[in-house]
Amino acid sequence: MWPKEFKFFQEFFDDFRLIFIFNTVKNFQNGLTYYDLKKYGNIPHSKIYRTMKNLENEGFLDMKKETLSNECGRPKHLYFLSERGEEKLSELRFKIGKIFEFIKLRFPESNSDLDYEKFLNEATFQVWSNPVDYILSQDIPVEEKLSVLSGMESDILSILEKVQKEKKKIEKTIGLQIEMS
Repeated sequence: MWPKEFKFFQEFFDDFRLIFIFNTVKNFQNGLTYYDLKKYGNIPHSKIYRTMKNLENEGFLDMKKETLSNECGRPKHLYFLSERGEEKLSELRFKIGKIFEFIKLRFPESNSDLDYEKFLNEATFQVWSNPVDYILSQDIPVEEKLSVLSGMESDILSILEKVQKEKKKIEKTIGLQIEMS
């Protein structure tokens, strides 16, 4: 995806993705299943399976098969963060934290209030499952919730406008094709 000279960005995104995966696994004290991850988006089961299996093979995750007494069928695969996974998560948080520090120093005019350490410690895929409920459940002032939800609404309305505009173009094209035939 990135040209060779942009290897930094590919590594950054890969590391960031791992932080989200590891933090999500950590949040499931009784083990994370494929189906728990599937709740966070329309991700093919095979892709989740491969990702989790690769992380297990690399020693970052431990997997336990568990059959609940009231269930029929296949046992659940429960994933837990291994000791090696905990170490890797700490390394990644430190590495990405240094990048956030660099950005703050390099762009002081942005004067960002982002608590990146808290973000790196708590960021999970949960925010994508239902972003509105996630914002409402946060322990932040009501004014801040309103501001975030207003921003989300504005983004959604912009996207909706674009979708409607493109739909009209396609409908016009289809209408012209029907007239010509």
